[in-house]
Amino acid sequence: MPAKISIITPTRNMAHFLEPCILSILQQCYPDLEHIVIDGASTDNTRDILDRYPHIRWVSEPDGGLSDALNKGIRMSSGEIIGWCNADDLYLPGTLTAVNEFFEQHPDIDVLYGDYRETDDAGKSLRVIRGTHFSSMVFRWLHVNIVPTPAAFWRRSIHDHGLWFDINMRFAMDYDFLRRAFTAGYKFKHVNILFCDFRRHGGSLTAVGGQLREHELIIRRDASSLWKLMGPAFPVIRKCFLLVVRIARTAEKCIKGLYFELARR
Repeated sequence: MPAKISIITPTRNMAHFLEPCILSILQQCYPDLEHIVIDGASTDNTRDILDRYPHIRWVSEPDGGLSDALNKGIRMSSGEIIGWCNADDLYLPGTLTAVNEFFEQHPDIDVLYGDYRETDDAGKSLRVIRGTHFSSMVFRWLHVNIVPTPAAFWRRSIHDHGLWFDINMRFAMDYDFLRRAFTAGYKFKHVNILFCDFRRHGGSLTAVGGQLREHELIIRRDASSLWKLMGPAFPVIRKCFLLVVRIARTAEKCIKGLYFELARR
């Protein structure tokens, strides 16, 4: 029996993107699928769209931001596997079947992530973003989240054991959640499969910015003991270490040709 998959879609005033997102999930034709939409009291026609799809469980009410919406959706869900698909993103055909097969074959893995395509606001493919094998060193120290959450899925057991999105995070809640999951001992794995289209547009949190500032706060928090131990030398050592890590990761992606794949529709 396929595992039940719950997809959480937080949204607010994204009606112009929402229906393609819904259809991309519905057209997965996955046999045990739960789609939950958490709408932050949109003032556009979001609720009219949701009313057209009776299979969706949804609420529309004010919330405390994206982290609060995600936590609310996950608490409403009952799937063994959780995915987060924003209203402006799309899953590519066959994604959920591939995810289920992977988790069935790898019971030791808790977080799975694949690759994705960047698109513009009209849905035109811009480039393919390929990842590399999961590196704890890169994940801990590089100033970027190497686990793209639109292309990530994880086991519900992570939440059952008390890990949730931090409602104090406005931009980097995914990075914070995943770092805490990694620190708690959960296992991560990358697969070379295109899972989704990630849409870049002026209204997205990625475009608004703020991730780097929160990333820095998270890294400083997690490295506080090292900071105290090394004192004033820590920032210099960290910058040198970051440079080495970034060069190594860039070289690996260049050797594998991961920067040169053209996007196709």
